Amino acid sequence: MTGSVWLLSGGMMEKSISADVGQLLAGEGSAPLAHTITLRYGLEDKPSPTAAILFGAQHVLIMFSAMVASPLVIGQLLGLPAELRAALITGVMLGCGVGTLISALGVGWVGARLPLLLGAYTVYIGPVVQIAKTESLGAAAGALLIGGVVLLAISPIIGKIRGLFPPIVVGSLLIITGLTLIKIAMNVAFGVNTSYFGQPITVICLLASIVLITVIAALGSQLVRSLSILIALVAIYIVGLLIGLGNFANVAAAPWFRVPSFLPYGIAWPGVGGLTTIIIYQVVAAIYTMSITIALCVMIQVEPTERRIRGAVAGDGLGSMIAVVFGGVPLISYDQNVGAISLTGVASRYVVAISGAMLVCMAFLPKIGAVVGMIPPFMLGGTLVFMFGMIAVVGIKIVSQALEEQRDVLILAASVGLSMVVNLAPAQVFEVFPAALRILAADGIVVGILVAVLLNLMLPPGKRAVAG
Repeated sequence: MTGSVWLLSGGMMEKSISADVGQLLAGEGSAPLAHTITLRYGLEDKPSPTAAILFGAQHVLIMFSAMVASPLVIGQLLGLPAELRAALITGVMLGCGVGTLISALGVGWVGARLPLLLGAYTVYIGPVVQIAKTESLGAAAGALLIGGVVLLAISPIIGKIRGLFPPIVVGSLLIITGLTLIKIAMNVAFGVNTSYFGQPITVICLLASIVLITVIAALGSQLVRSLSILIALVAIYIVGLLIGLGNFANVAAAPWFRVPSFLPYGIAWPGVGGLTTIIIYQVVAAIYTMSITIALCVMIQVEPTERRIRGAVAGDGLGSMIAVVFGGVPLISYDQNVGAISLTGVASRYVVAISGAMLVCMAFLPKIGAVVGMIPPFMLGGTLVFMFGMIAVVGIKIVSQALEEQRDVLILAASVGLSMVVNLAPAQVFEVFPAALRILAADGIVVGILVAVLLNLMLPPGKRAVAG
């Protein structure tokens, strides 16, 4: 294994990712995949308690800004009072924490028992706000709760269609995901739609984060390499406080302890239209979770079994239901985690379980969450850019071993190309779609997945790829 991916891992305990999973995905007689990353801690490894806590905190810091973004935006768009905005955030944090514990450790047939973290899915912002405005916030909660039940119900079906995702589709998905998320990370890094947009400090933080992570990952010891994201985040955090960017008012206002409220908005029937929209979104979310689960399995060299995929989708459903009944929004297995694992080489599900426990504690201790979130999100943007770039790198590595036939080249070109068209197109382009489908059609990742899967089913095998 050569190149930067090797440098970002390293160590005596490393476990190389070999061809076994590639063989399982590709089918009998297909060429195996080469190594994608090198792990320091595998799925069932248990780091020392101190290291595990640090690794767990690293995951929490990575996902925190994205996790609270959805409830903050929904609260702002609906003009909710402070107590209901707090309920939104608390519900999401509690659901993320419990859902992550279920995903990592498993409860019966629910949970993938993989290092998957759950986070709020921003695509639900539109329909939640629409239902809340036309009906009520209680009706939105009713639709989302039924949506969670739907995820649980369809999870066995989703687990049975994993064969639709051979290596070329998985690799294309990771490239699409990485490139799509880099655009989002860029907006965060440059402070788009905030008072910091256009200020030199945003560019300085972006470049400093990337340089810092690269130096740490390339030159640090084995443990330091695995904590490269945490070290960079803490360094940027301290700098932010020193130059006066910390929001101490929110910290002072946050209570030390709060018990999450059960159904803080009540619950009501959402109407057929609102419920149908949420169910469509949940089906798409299930397919996306399956895609991320398969990609993660490829990366950490475990078999993407029907049980694991079914458990991941069911875990999303149960986690979403927990979040909703305590005032939050639906959750999904985060693709950010794939980038974090590819960068740090830490794939232990027990580390992720610690992250889940931390999130549960933060749901009851709002003061801690306020401290974590006291610096502007743009200061974390450089870390996100680097991490999402790593997702694309893993996808490129998988694809480079899967381009055996001309059809594979076509699948890659069409899926990545169309997803980028969607990502770069003006918002007005998608106004021709019905409201229920507009957000899905405007999602580059969803479009890329559908194109890759459909072309994989439609294009006949046979022609070898053109060399050079």
